[in-house]
Amino acid sequence: MPDDLPAVVKWGKQRFTGVRLRCPGAWKGALPDSGVLGEVLALKPGQTALTIMLVGAADEAPAAPAEPTTFTEDLTPAEAEAAGAAAEAAAMAAAEGMITALPSERAESVGAPMSSLPVKYSFLVHGLAQDQIEESLRRRRGSQGGALLDVCAMTLGHELGKAYVNAIATLADGTLASGLDNGRIALWRHGRRVKEAVHASPSALLGGRPEPVTCLVALPRGCSRGADLASGSEGSVRLWAAGECVGTIVAPPGTAPACMAALPAAAAGAGPSSGPCLAVAFHQARPFDPAAFRLVPQGEEQRRRRAEALAAQAAQAAAFERVAASVTVASLRAESPGAVQPSVSVLGLAGGAARVTAFGCLPRAPPAADGLVCGTADGALRVWVRTGGGGDDAVWRCEEHLALRFGGGAAATIACVEPLTAQLGLLAVSCLHDEGGGAGEGVEPHGSGASLLRVPLPAHGGAVAILDVARSAVLATLDAHTDVVRCMCALPDGGLATGGGPQDRSVRVWARSQWEDQPREERGGDAVPVRREATQTLSAPGYVFALAALPDANPGGSKLFALACARYNTVRICL
Repeated sequence: MPDDLPAVVKWGKQRFTGVRLRCPGAWKGALPDSGVLGEVLALKPGQTALTIMLVGAADEAPAAPAEPTTFTEDLTPAEAEAAGAAAEAAAMAAAEGMITALPSERAESVGAPMSSLPVKYSFLVHGLAQDQIEESLRRRRGSQGGALLDVCAMTLGHELGKAYVNAIATLADGTLASGLDNGRIALWRHGRRVKEAVHASPSALLGGRPEPVTCLVALPRGCSRGADLASGSEGSVRLWAAGECVGTIVAPPGTAPACMAALPAAAAGAGPSSGPCLAVAFHQARPFDPAAFRLVPQGEEQRRRRAEALAAQAAQAAAFERVAASVTVASLRAESPGAVQPSVSVLGLAGGAARVTAFGCLPRAPPAADGLVCGTADGALRVWVRTGGGGDDAVWRCEEHLALRFGGGAAATIACVEPLTAQLGLLAVSCLHDEGGGAGEGVEPHGSGASLLRVPLPAHGGAVAILDVARSAVLATLDAHTDVVRCMCALPDGGLATGGGPQDRSVRVWARSQWEDQPREERGGDAVPVRREATQTLSAPGYVFALAALPDANPGGSKLFALACARYNTVRICL
């Protein structure tokens, strides 16, 4: 470059050797070594400056890696599986907490600033970045009691989809299962949908649409053919193992499962042949057509046919009520390798004619066996225990019979029950106040032998009663929702999460200290404490259809949990 050529150099003038100079618009390609800049430099009309790019490297060449790079395409299937397992184990060891439904990938750069923008992991999954999830778990571990932060960490599902999520369940290995009203079942693990299956109903086998999945329940270990999940839809209950159907329980004609509960092998009975079992209550799937008899019969023959049709409908309605007032119990013990269909027996509720509305497995202190809790529409609670045998040979005995009544004798309909697994023998019961019912004072409800429990009248139509079943006592009532509690979830720390109905649209978290038993003189003799303020009111979930706890699966982690909430067509995971 001639000295008299005017130039502005950003860092200074320097002579370069072995490099190339490029300047788009001034010359084509690289300036040759013999070229003189003043001879080739040409400014276009109206242009006052040019940008000259130095193409080359002033630093030393990077050192070759010590180990050769291996690409995924070059691995065999076995090597790829082993590498994935090793990466998952390393991520679990380094993670603050390992909640199986959340992503397990670690951030690439430690100490990098956390992203404040949501991450779209896939078409069906979006939420916080992994470093934000780690920071949220770290904050919870550092806080006193590890309370939820009311943060939606991840959303699973298609937000613009037409199908709603009716039920969710946490499997034994931490996998989250969701059942939709289009008959599909999705399994979620590490922020990915690892499996999708369809609960094919009898109508779907004939070309119709799959019926909605009405309920899901996680099965205990040791079930036949490795079954880990049970789903209920109109016409059948299906058993699943890793997303594959391994068994079917046929429902009575015209019915669909309304609620289900599973008992583990050790709790199902005392005999050596006993094993895991599944209890199902079937209700009428479709209501009768209210316009079936809208026309006035003309003539004696039409009146006769109308009377026959009305009698047939009444008989069918009575048959549906008998089915709804009974419990179908299926033995899921592992038998011969080729056995697919479980052994099914029907348990009748002696002394009760109301339909079963809720189920639960009630853990009890050894040597007492865990019980099957059945709640009915007339406010009765029965605890059934299997004393021996399995399948058709099972012998069930009703050990506890409780009857819930609101103050003044008003009827209490049981909406749902949730055993508090961290406190043996305690049961949370959501009661609906039926203003039009009531047995009245002095009337013995639910047949003979029932222990009557008085529950304070709720302020907004429903409340949650915490019961000590063995002592037949009401420890406290939780009355903070403005609508009936439709779903509940026992938390690993001993607390309880409750979700209100559409008029309430909130999820509240209660601490176990709010119903811990107190001396009679401190709580006013026989008065039942009423708690109207929850420990937390979560705003992130909103109105939910179902709740499930996601425990921490990392032995060296924070021992915390997340809360999965089914909200319309997605599942929100809150930390």
